[in-house]
Amino acid sequence: MDREIVVSISVRAVGYDRDASTLEIEFCDSSVFQYSEVPEEIYKGLMDSLGLNLEKTDLQYFAKNINGHYKRKVVRRPRLNLFKGVFDT
Repeated sequence: MDREIVVSISVRAVGYDRDASTLEIEFCDSSVFQYSEVPEEIYKGLMDSLGLNLEKTDLQYFAKNINGHYKRKVVRRPRLNLFKGVFDT
């Protein structure tokens, strides 16, 4: 599935397959999840919400309208954080 790069501190890219009603989200930790039977309005709402508030609250729409509401499939697990502790002060 093709994904569109988005402006977000949490999400890298989002894709949507209209025929299958499948939403695919790639997070900044490199994890990728697919959500089944997602209406197009929900996808559009997510896209509209990203980039509006580049703080930790940029996933409020996702948390309220997607996470836990649709069947989730793991496409790719997050990569190990190779920089853990390096940038901590």
